[in-house]
Amino acid sequence: MILRRYSVSLLLMVFLWAALGSVALAQEEITLTMLTHWGTESQLAAQEAIIEAYEASHPGINIELVTVDFEELRTKIITGRTAGTGADINHFYHLWLPDFVNSGILAPPPEEAVDFIRTNAAEGTVEAVSTGDGQIWGFPTEVNPYLLVYNKRLLAEAGYDAPPATWDELKEIAAAITQVDDTGAISQLGFGVMPGWDSGIVHPFSALLFSNGGNYLSEDRSVVEFNSPQGIETLQLYADLIANGGTDPSISGLSGFPSGTVGMVIMAPWWRATLRAAEGIDFDTEVGVAEIPVGPSGTAPSSVSYTWMFGVDAGSAHIPEAWEFLLWLNSEHEEGAGSPIGDFLVNALGAIPSFTHDQEAFAESLGDHYLAPFVAATAYARPEQVVAGGQEVKTLLQVEIEAVLTGMTTPEAGLESVEQQANAILEEQRLMSMD
Repeated sequence: MILRRYSVSLLLMVFLWAALGSVALAQEEITLTMLTHWGTESQLAAQEAIIEAYEASHPGINIELVTVDFEELRTKIITGRTAGTGADINHFYHLWLPDFVNSGILAPPPEEAVDFIRTNAAEGTVEAVSTGDGQIWGFPTEVNPYLLVYNKRLLAEAGYDAPPATWDELKEIAAAITQVDDTGAISQLGFGVMPGWDSGIVHPFSALLFSNGGNYLSEDRSVVEFNSPQGIETLQLYADLIANGGTDPSISGLSGFPSGTVGMVIMAPWWRATLRAAEGIDFDTEVGVAEIPVGPSGTAPSSVSYTWMFGVDAGSAHIPEAWEFLLWLNSEHEEGAGSPIGDFLVNALGAIPSFTHDQEAFAESLGDHYLAPFVAATAYARPEQVVAGGQEVKTLLQVEIEAVLTGMTTPEAGLESVEQQANAILEEQRLMSMD
């Protein structure tokens, strides 16, 4: 009897320990780290508010926000993965996608997430977050077409009541806006370029190239196609603008336009927040947005658009929880109210969200005089083609375009040089993917 009593007691203790262990496991808290480059004070506050809402409705899940400057983001993701200290969730530029996939950095989304993305995003946006085999790798965030942003006041003072529709008009109006002071220094510039920033150089070039009937890559993405008659004409446009005084690479449009001293730039929609806060220009009365002027070989306005995306690190210890958070982040929680990330993109960043439910929910904000033309451009802008080695090609092209701007090379020589190096990179990446 005594032996049986001790056996029963021991058995009860084992059950109790097991139950307590299960409760401890159930109550174990999980921390997800999320890396973004959205680091201004207002952007941080908006992101933290979203995180607090999720944590309140998901006890036991904590989310730690990490932000770095855009220039550090790609390196941060790569080195973090190599060192085993990477974030669970990364927000990144979609051109980096193939390299991240080939390096094993990303975890594929679950079927529920893939179905959600296919159902709620436009075909071009889905393509932008996919590799060539059609595999989707993450949630798209904002979609960014490039258009001509112009200062209505400076155009009017130069004698023009409408933005340029052709390249000849662009050159004419840019030259008319430019002014020099008594010392010969430029005090006001017609058309601004953005040297020192790869997207600030290559995306406007691509927008003009597409509006001139040209291509960036071949359809199968195996070779570059910007070294073409249309591409040479595009770079010649820059050379002509320099020759007639319409532009000057020593004056950045990125800072000159908000200060009210540059008349035109080619830029993306997310710039709205900067322009609304600028002291040198009146956003409501002076800022206009127009289609990209059509080149001599083009037949209709076109442009380029790019996308950013959220992906999950393949080395994360909490992959299911990370995807669950991203699905919540991109979903509507009240019909017609839009998603948390959609609200952030429109109201904190001034960008166009990728998903149709967000575009519909925030249609009023997206319909202002600045964003409405960009929203319209999403229907015809050509998505930036994603290919392994694409970032390296982009950097090479940036260098040669800037060499043309500074008179160090000709459009023909610059594009020929890039073509040879770029195609070698694309071929090397293709062979590596076959190993």
